[in-house]
Amino acid sequence: MRSYPLTAPALRRLAAGFAAAALIGLTACTPGAAEPAAGTSESPSGVTDLSAQAQLKPTFTADETLRALLPERLRSSGVVRTATSVGLPPINFPGGSSTEVKGLNADLVAAVEQLLGVRFQSENYPSTAAQLLALDSKRIDLTTSTNGDTKARQEKYDFVDILLSRNVLMVKVGNPAGLTSAADVCGRRFGEVKGSFSVLPTLRDVCQKAGRPEPEVSSFEDIPSMQLALASGRIDTYVGSDFNVVWDKSQGKAVDSVALPEAGTLVLGWTVRKGDEGLRDAVLGALRKLHEDGYYAEAFDRWGLSSNRLDPGVNIGAQGTGFNG
Repeated sequence: MRSYPLTAPALRRLAAGFAAAALIGLTACTPGAAEPAAGTSESPSGVTDLSAQAQLKPTFTADETLRALLPERLRSSGVVRTATSVGLPPINFPGGSSTEVKGLNADLVAAVEQLLGVRFQSENYPSTAAQLLALDSKRIDLTTSTNGDTKARQEKYDFVDILLSRNVLMVKVGNPAGLTSAADVCGRRFGEVKGSFSVLPTLRDVCQKAGRPEPEVSSFEDIPSMQLALASGRIDTYVGSDFNVVWDKSQGKAVDSVALPEAGTLVLGWTVRKGDEGLRDAVLGALRKLHEDGYYAEAFDRWGLSSNRLDPGVNIGAQGTGFNG
């Protein structure tokens, strides 16, 4: 449930929802609130298959104050060219068609589009590196795939940050490799996605101090292929986020996780080029309005990510311990 006070209309909607046993969560208490998607019947905490979770259906109207922050080129065209991805569930993952993207970001994007009175023309990119290159070349205006906010990246980009990722060691169910700490990864078969934020320097430092061999590293194009490698025993572990565990378990995958405090935390956010402050501030303002409305929290709760939620902010990557990595 939401943490802000319920109005009388909200209480009436809640009562109706209990009577019908058809709501996933509370609807927002303002005119722009999301209506629950049809055909859903469980609360977010009770969902066992997030891949079947329906998206929220926001009904916000354009906010002219926020629209005025957008650069003229975007207001005139009515289009913001965006990069997304489908490899970070439940934040983003493939939908029912080759172009549909589902998950947390899809719920946020749908509402931000309405508040800004523009359409996000999205294109899927396979990696963070590809998205940032598209920003550099001005092929896109914004990434709505959540990229890690680091000190090095802030030299070229601004981040509208929304969530905190806590790193864990992903292992097969039952932890057959017997991993209990970072030191146990030394000399083991370790996977990483090319171009992603790397905790390998941290692991190498741990191994060097322990007098143990470095991990044997295998590189992968994406997370799904790395997951398959773990399931088949080709690697012993890889570092994932705590929300990877939420997703995998919702899919019935035989995975467990081991705490990895040495790897710390990483702030994730949407990304724009330095100098594009108008777009940055408009997006931030829209997300903050969603936060005030309650829609923001509802979207995170819906996808099992309430513990990862951050209040929207610009370049707040230093709240994560991986900021200087």
